[in-house]
Amino acid sequence: METPLKQHQSGAWALLLCAWLLALVSTIAVLFVGEVMGQLPCVLCWFQRAFMFPLVLVLGVACFLSDAGVWRYALPLAVMGWLIALYHNLLYFGLIPESIKPCGAA
Repeated sequence: METPLKQHQSGAWALLLCAWLLALVSTIAVLFVGEVMGQLPCVLCWFQRAFMFPLVLVLGVACFLSDAGVWRYALPLAVMGWLIALYHNLLYFGLIPESIKPCGAA
């Protein structure tokens, strides 16, 4: 029978693994679209990637070390990337009145 501490640790590790897999799949997907399919990213996409790519390493190391305190250094990266993505989408859908080129037209 597992103790509550062991259950909490295994639950935290599972969430950490899911976060790492999400970051890994996202990184592989954007590299495939950019390098294999040849779609050039726009400037805002580059900034989003600058915050997403390190998460693969940060979360991967945290999974390996079972570091549940990773949120202290992973969350700021994720939040900054999310804020740039939000701004990018608001521009793209015309909710913020500025012109923007589609990502393929960079």
